[in-house]
Amino acid sequence: MKVLLLNAGHNDLGLIRGLKKLGAQIVVTGKMPGLIGAKYCDKYIQADYSDMEKILEIAKEEHADRICPCCNDYGVYTAAYVAEKLGLPGHDSYETVCRLNHKDKFKKLARELDLITPWSEAFTDTAQAERFLKTVKYPVMVKPSDASAGNGAAKAENLEEACHAVSQAFGFSRKHAIVIEQYVSGSQHGFSTFLVREKVMAYCSNNEYSFVNPYRVEIDTFPADGYEKAAEVLIPEIEKIAQTLHLKDGIFHLQYMLSDEKPQILEVMRRAVGNMYSVPADQLTGISWDYWEARARCGMDCSDFPVPVRQHGYFAYKAVLGSRDGVIKRIEIPQDYDKYLFGQCMIKKPGDVIRDYKSDPAGFLFFMFQSAEEMQRVLIEEYRCDLIQME
Repeated sequence: MKVLLLNAGHNDLGLIRGLKKLGAQIVVTGKMPGLIGAKYCDKYIQADYSDMEKILEIAKEEHADRICPCCNDYGVYTAAYVAEKLGLPGHDSYETVCRLNHKDKFKKLARELDLITPWSEAFTDTAQAERFLKTVKYPVMVKPSDASAGNGAAKAENLEEACHAVSQAFGFSRKHAIVIEQYVSGSQHGFSTFLVREKVMAYCSNNEYSFVNPYRVEIDTFPADGYEKAAEVLIPEIEKIAQTLHLKDGIFHLQYMLSDEKPQILEVMRRAVGNMYSVPADQLTGISWDYWEARARCGMDCSDFPVPVRQHGYFAYKAVLGSRDGVIKRIEIPQDYDKYLFGQCMIKKPGDVIRDYKSDPAGFLFFMFQSAEEMQRVLIEEYRCDLIQME
């Protein structure tokens, strides 16, 4: 089996391991040489995975009989497009992928299915968006329809801030589309599930925290507070989507706000989650999420997915972020963390450059705790932002 994998960054290491377990020959693409996972693959081709026609050309030239997306929405679009063109198994249609991952299209689907989600309106014209902003109750959220990881998203407290946010969001959208949605206060969470035959077979939950950048998750703690009650609401919603769109087997992830003890779905995605999410998720649930995602994207049978899956223990990751852009002088892991750490993955080292400290992590730390209270105290109440010293 020859698999075309669309990136080999740190977030894709789990997928690489999963594909290797399946005995796959891996051809990987990427925008830059030196990607951390490229050395574990059989061939590297420098190419932008968001360039669908270029990736289609490579898939044909390499005679790939499977394609696997990376941990990025644009990789999901490209993989679905190429799979559809070449008749490769394991992927939703390109139209379905766009309906789920493009925020404007998902919000339309949410209205059709009466899903639990904040109200929103979609726009492709700045003037129309600004006229709409004169009619809304603030605060609101403004987001590019087709960006991920919080890029271009902003909360607006008034009309002036909202107009600026609209300009910013359009600047981040490749298809020049944005959504303006109700701001929902509360705590933010992630909810990953694995679908087999349009049914949720397992789920993994987490609390999301953002300190340096309010729109990009920095710390996830597992499991989520009140996850069992949230699951009772969210699983039927996910299965409603899966059955309506006839989704293929594999990961279905969503973010939600818990407001007045009620979950509100913010957005969904059909891919493995970034920030090396699967490392603590695997520990929490005892299964390899990346391995099963690799099976699913290769169109392999997932009917023997291990069930039941339970959430046991207390795990977390922390992104190691700088306090400003510049050259890294030193990275120091606090001694207080030593008794809780079970692993780390450092992407940068002293001498490397941080160009966007709010979104450009130097690495990730993985923790195991004895209790939720201990986890909350160490990572949140005693939050540390001094791990990186800059020159």
